[in-house]
Amino acid sequence: MAKRGRKSIAAERRGQILDAFHICAVRKGLEIASLREVAEEAGVPVSNLHHFFKNRDEMVSELVKRIVGGIVANLRAEVRHSEDSKRRLKRIFEFLLGSRGQKLEDGSLYYDLWSLAHRSQTVRQTFQHLIRDQRETFFEMLVGTSDIVKLSKTEKKEIANIIIALMEGTFYVLDMDGANVCPKRMAHLTRRFLELYAAERMREKARKARAP
Repeated sequence: MAKRGRKSIAAERRGQILDAFHICAVRKGLEIASLREVAEEAGVPVSNLHHFFKNRDEMVSELVKRIVGGIVANLRAEVRHSEDSKRRLKRIFEFLLGSRGQKLEDGSLYYDLWSLAHRSQTVRQTFQHLIRDQRETFFEMLVGTSDIVKLSKTEKKEIANIIIALMEGTFYVLDMDGANVCPKRMAHLTRRFLELYAAERMREKARKARAP
């Protein structure tokens, strides 16, 4: 019981420090936010940070998991009870391209993290793991969706990659020129394009099957 209590306290303190790091990184920029400022924001001595995180790279990696990994966790919760395939697909894209999936307050921070991934192997590996998790999540969701279920495994994986690219691109456009973007309309068009593509592929396969 005592061990579980200590683990719980440690997890809580790690969370508090990560909250503080998130705030400082958004406020001042990832590179400028110092460990001293993070410690002050968290209300702990600087020396305490090293009890909960090995180094700054580990803190950054945990922040990447929170920001990027949170999208998948929240999406799963969003569609958990959607049994109708068309409604499920609609909710997937409305979430990913809407305000719940696109956290613009983390805009500059996200690009700071992405930039750092080119200089830190630890951060880069964290991004790679999360992107693969996103791909697998989208793949799983597409498997049970309308005609898309009939597409090949390769096609569904390619579509999952397109969804990731579209999600990232939407974030960029919304952040830079949000007044000229309608996420709800984008979600609708994306869903329709995907449904039409799947339907066309099924007709193409049927034509080939009937061919002598």
